[in-house]
Amino acid sequence: MAARVSRRAASIMPSPTMWIQDMVSMLRRSGRGYYSLHVGQPGISPPSGVVEFLSRVLREKSGDISLYAYTSPRGIMELREAIADDLASLGRVKPDPSRGVIVTTGGIEGLFTSIASVTDPGDPVGVVVPAYFHFYSILRLLGNRVVEVSSYPGLDVSEDMWIEVFSKVKAVIVANPDNPTGRTLSEGEARLLAELSCDNRVYLIHDIAYYTLYYEASREWPENYCQDYVVTVGTFSKDPGIPGWRLGFVASSEDVAEAVAHVREATSYNAPLPSQILVLEYLKGRYREKFLPRVIEEYRSRREALAGALEELLPRARFKKPAAGIFIYVDLSNYLKTNSEEWAKRIAVENGVLTVPGTLFGEGGEKWLRLSFAWEPKERLEEAVEIMASKLKG
Repeated sequence: MAARVSRRAASIMPSPTMWIQDMVSMLRRSGRGYYSLHVGQPGISPPSGVVEFLSRVLREKSGDISLYAYTSPRGIMELREAIADDLASLGRVKPDPSRGVIVTTGGIEGLFTSIASVTDPGDPVGVVVPAYFHFYSILRLLGNRVVEVSSYPGLDVSEDMWIEVFSKVKAVIVANPDNPTGRTLSEGEARLLAELSCDNRVYLIHDIAYYTLYYEASREWPENYCQDYVVTVGTFSKDPGIPGWRLGFVASSEDVAEAVAHVREATSYNAPLPSQILVLEYLKGRYREKFLPRVIEEYRSRREALAGALEELLPRARFKKPAAGIFIYVDLSNYLKTNSEEWAKRIAVENGVLTVPGTLFGEGGEKWLRLSFAWEPKERLEEAVEIMASKLKG
């Protein structure tokens, strides 16, 4: 029987979020509890004040037809100005809000439209392995050729490795902080990537999904040393924490931003208006000044609890405590004797502990797991590691 779906669709690596969500649904239907160490989303709600503001706007303007209308594919101008100011306040050279900032329907669309705007089908694009699994999905859907540079086993990338990958590709995608490792760019690395981008005319797609969730690391911007070839892709899924409301942005040179806006006309056209209203108030109303420090302190405490439990209960596990982001990426090769994806599914079904196996982040991830500390409180993170340790040692 002939295939009923396109080769394009069949080439996309199945997202772990699919089978994990199926697992969550199964556990919920059975009435069983579970530990959410799998989610790449925050476990703390946005500030109540900004949500109340949006509720008031929706009530007061419910009869105003403009509340339900399309916006520009570039996004609300006031929001683009607020995003530009926000990036500048965090150390990035300020982009032109009118011609260099595009509001997107989440970070995924920002990545998709950026890559589609600077590469053609067949063009090679570099990624650092382990790499966020949606990088692979987007690149395969767009028909790009993936060029991998491996950071295993130490999760570091040398200068020579960066030089080599930039010599082979049309674009490079770098997550900073990284997903799943939590690795961040140093000042020297940011300068190096900028120089390689400008000198080789290779676009650097700078994915900054966790760009405010920093603990000890310094925030570095390749954009400050090469503006023409570095494209910033961000999201508000992590801060203020509205992943299901789909809002992100692209900041770049004028020509790339214009191309992103045109590509967006073929995807979602414009980002959800209520989400734009909420984030505009969040940024302009200075909610982050009070909200984020509490979030950072809570996540730091959860990180310490998860890392401490791993060190105590699985002392031969290897990991680097991340200085940013919401994940610990752990090597369990001294314990795990079976396929990591099979084991992750089994401990989810049998014990309700949900994790993401390292095999989903590219070649070399066998025996690794990504563990999120953003959703569960400290006590439940420790309980989850106790269950994992009992299964691994057993």
